[in-house]
Amino acid sequence: MIFYNYYFAILILAIIFFLLSTKKTSILLAIIITIIIGIYYYYNIKLYESNILTNDENINKLLNEDIKDRNQINDESYYLKLFPKNIKYLITNKKLTDIILNIRFVKKYDYAKYTNLIYLFEHFIKIYIYILADRYDIKIYFTSLIDLRTKIIKELYSIFVVIPKKLTNIYGIDPFKELEKTIKEFIIYSKKLINTIKSYGYEEKEIFYLEDTKYKPYIKNSVEVF
Repeated sequence: MIFYNYYFAILILAIIFFLLSTKKTSILLAIIITIIIGIYYYYNIKLYESNILTNDENINKLLNEDIKDRNQINDESYYLKLFPKNIKYLITNKKLTDIILNIRFVKKYDYAKYTNLIYLFEHFIKIYIYILADRYDIKIYFTSLIDLRTKIIKELYSIFVVIPKKLTNIYGIDPFKELEKTIKEFIIYSKKLINTIKSYGYEEKEIFYLEDTKYKPYIKNSVEVF
């Protein structure tokens, strides 16, 4: 939808320039008028994009639109097979939603990795919610939560290899810095969620042992994850 707005604006500007340049009005005046109208369209398109990414309903539609062409995921985990038709749980957590939207530019370079992350985020927060609601047994699903976190971190790091090396700027951002920022934010925030589950297990459910989380899932061991 956003791209259609850009195409429509470009078409309108081209038509206006053609009409003005073929009249007695000077070419310079035609260029000035075209620039003014172009600025107007640019401002309104940016405003439209901003509204899309700040409204929960629009965000949900956006994420569902992003995954509509995915049916399955290649993963050995039995609970990670079919893509959901609609995102239900991710949208309930603003922090995780902001994290995934911050790297939406990845869709341009690797649609599979981007949609895989949406899918993994959805399952991660679903398990988190269900454990706290006593719908999932914490002794069984705590390990699944840890495994999902590891998968997400590895998938995030793998994005570095699909972003063009010569690319320094896209849509007004540095994709490499944004990716680094996203990874750091997810590691910190997901750690808080894991610790919340651990505290819930120890204090509310009176569980004496949960899987040790003090390890580094990234192959090069370059980041402290816990």
